[in-house]
Amino acid sequence: MKIVHVITRLARGGSEENTITSCAHQARRGHEVHLFYGPDDLAEDVLKSIGNDVRLQPVSSLRHKINPWHDLRGLAELYGLLKRLRPDVVHTHVSKAGILGRFAARLAGVPHVVHGVHILPFSNVGMAARIAFLAAEHLAALCTGVFIHVSEGTRNAYRREGIGKNRPHDVVHSGMHVARFMDAAPPENWRAMLRVAAGAPKPKVILMLAAFEPRKRQSAFLDGFARAAKAGDDIRLVLAGGGQDRKKLEDKIAALGLGGRVVLLDHDPQPEKLVALADLGVLASEREGLPRVVVQYLAGKRPCVVNGLEGIGEIVRDDMNGRIVRSPRAEDVAKAAVDVLKDAATLARLSRGAAATNVSSWTFESMLAGLDRSYARVEPVKARAA
Repeated sequence: MKIVHVITRLARGGSEENTITSCAHQARRGHEVHLFYGPDDLAEDVLKSIGNDVRLQPVSSLRHKINPWHDLRGLAELYGLLKRLRPDVVHTHVSKAGILGRFAARLAGVPHVVHGVHILPFSNVGMAARIAFLAAEHLAALCTGVFIHVSEGTRNAYRREGIGKNRPHDVVHSGMHVARFMDAAPPENWRAMLRVAAGAPKPKVILMLAAFEPRKRQSAFLDGFARAAKAGDDIRLVLAGGGQDRKKLEDKIAALGLGGRVVLLDHDPQPEKLVALADLGVLASEREGLPRVVVQYLAGKRPCVVNGLEGIGEIVRDDMNGRIVRSPRAEDVAKAAVDVLKDAATLARLSRGAAATNVSSWTFESMLAGLDRSYARVEPVKARAA
């Protein structure tokens, strides 16, 4: 088949890694695979990693932020490209590319449209934004043949809202190199990283692996950490990911007087080493699909403290391998994380639960097998048509 994947950004994120892996897998299976992507947050190393088997197509008007002018131009640009290419399948990913890509595919007469739900665009947003996102998702569902969700939580949310109720909704967990996290060693330079003197014991470490952007709420988490952790607690907070909000976070750390206790790191190609260094992983995002970093914490035998994201109970068992904070506030996630670190018995019990967590369905092998099962709904139709 001729397959086109559409995604807004090629940043260093989980949805991008999964999309690229899916493209490469389908190309190896003999399909002609094209990847359409927008210009925002383009990571050159990600672009270079794709290889020659996947045909790349930049889409200049496919922007991450909502902008009516850019969005209309993006729709027209996608339509023109698809009309000329005439693919058998268009597979869209994430919210913006999912809306524009599906509308463009329908207008261009593409016979089969698959949408990958990596995040819930209508979750934890204002009422006006929620209404707009739901309306757009309901309309785009009319153009969708198959939905592929990263979690039971996103599938349940779509079903609850009646989005695509007459369409198949498959769950395919995000793939990752979970084995890398299982027996990793901490970075050799951990003392310098944490500003620990030679011979001094390692402090307790809280780790948040997340891009520095508003949705991840590092700034509010810092407020909660500053109130809950005192200098004498000997706790370090490591924020790793890099991104647009780095300068804002640096200023916030200085304003809160946390310079000696918070470490900011850019994207690390070996996140498993940071997980091995940590005692506890955290996440306080406004919205996610099913966050890969939580799986990575648990694969590394580290318990986690997270807010009550839709479907997070699929991987985090509250008070068994982590804590699910029901408050919507990132500050409360920080307080809960500090409380766990201060209670040695609780930390040990949750760590044992993390070590016993089964993460086998989040391997790349499992993801690609699930992708093939979903595409089996499309391939027989193509075969009959041929």
